[in-house]
Amino acid sequence: MPTQLEPEGERLLKYLINRASAVDLNNFETFPTYSGVLAALSLDDIGRTPGQSLDIQGMGNLAYWAFDRGLPAITGFIIDKSEKRPGKGYFDLYNKDIDTDGSWWLSELAKAKAFPWQQSLPVLGGESITPPPASVETKEANGPKLVHTVRDLAQPNSRFFLKSEWGPISSEWPALSFSKRSVGDYLHVEYNPARDFIVYAGTGNANRTKEAEFRKRLLSVLITEPSQPIPTEDIVPWESWQRALTDHGKVWPLSFGVRRAWGCTDLPWAHDVTPEAYRSLGFRSNWGGVVEVLGGERDALLSLALHEVDLPNRTVVQRVSNERDRLREIRDDRALNIALTRMEALIKARLGNGRTVTRQLPARALPAGTNLFMLLDRKLQSQGGLCLLCGQVLRLDTTKKLLQCSPDRIDSNNPSYGDANLQITHLACNLAKNDATSEEFEEWLQLVREGQNESA
Repeated sequence: MPTQLEPEGERLLKYLINRASAVDLNNFETFPTYSGVLAALSLDDIGRTPGQSLDIQGMGNLAYWAFDRGLPAITGFIIDKSEKRPGKGYFDLYNKDIDTDGSWWLSELAKAKAFPWQQSLPVLGGESITPPPASVETKEANGPKLVHTVRDLAQPNSRFFLKSEWGPISSEWPALSFSKRSVGDYLHVEYNPARDFIVYAGTGNANRTKEAEFRKRLLSVLITEPSQPIPTEDIVPWESWQRALTDHGKVWPLSFGVRRAWGCTDLPWAHDVTPEAYRSLGFRSNWGGVVEVLGGERDALLSLALHEVDLPNRTVVQRVSNERDRLREIRDDRALNIALTRMEALIKARLGNGRTVTRQLPARALPAGTNLFMLLDRKLQSQGGLCLLCGQVLRLDTTKKLLQCSPDRIDSNNPSYGDANLQITHLACNLAKNDATSEEFEEWLQLVREGQNESA
């Protein structure tokens, strides 16, 4: 059965189609790299190399999908930064040699650049390869989408940060961009994406905010992901980046991904709703930065009518962001953080260097791409905080060693600490089970319980 294109593979395909026209086959500096694509799509670095990380998160699926259908080998646009060519797996899939078949590789890319991908839309489920940019005309013709007020979204402790922008958030620029790294550093510390918001205000500069209707208006409300800044050219559409370079130069080199975004339906004057915050954006110390909206001005924001904006990178950013939110929650739960960190260290010690311990037969192993810390957390949650051997509560804050959480391989003959073979138990239960099966341990546990009942 031919490989089906999965959401991550489809997202990567759309990204490569958008980038293909800008790739000069005679200049490897114009090719996207594995690490660059990971950043552009806000994907996690979960493999031993950026190439492996990308392979796990859509590139492998896309490669096999194209191979099964006889389509151009489009994943070859992505190259290793130092080797200036795709990895060996790309060539192996087509039974080609990485050292001698460079001309075949470049011919495939030439085919990919010329291929009429738009005609393959039925294969892609009928979705547009490049979504048309949102516009005022579209909004007026079709009506606002998913109307809210800010009050519907905010929490009592939500903070709002005002930022001057040349236009509203849209598919043409689905990123929070800034010129100074200090802005990203500030948001990384002060901004909590679980509760806080960024508010865009149009500048009064006709050279920057070219659309008169956007100047000095409140434009957008959004939730960003304040993690490692991403090069703006890797996260916005290539055409938008080229226009920005032509019009303004490289003034916004860094960006954060955007989780969700809303447009301000009525485009109110910024100086009517947030006069002090908007005025302070003009202070030299705040140029290119953000200011917090406080007091009555914050309360005034709550009544703003909003319509949701569909961004091309929303699904990918949100999936990554969910994990980062969970990491923030774990850091705030000291007992859980200590328990997970200790179990992660135990497994890594058992694996030894290179993920195996040569003296063990068979050597213990961890599947490539596994985020061990998050896997242990998911196991604890799925088990409801109970030991899967004895069924009793796992106490995260216990000082009693034998009652501490312990990672156990369900099948002791299976060397893997992967998802299907991992459970969390009490250390005492794990030691008692040793290399027995869970069924054999249950038989022993039943005898112990019967003995306790007889003694009683």
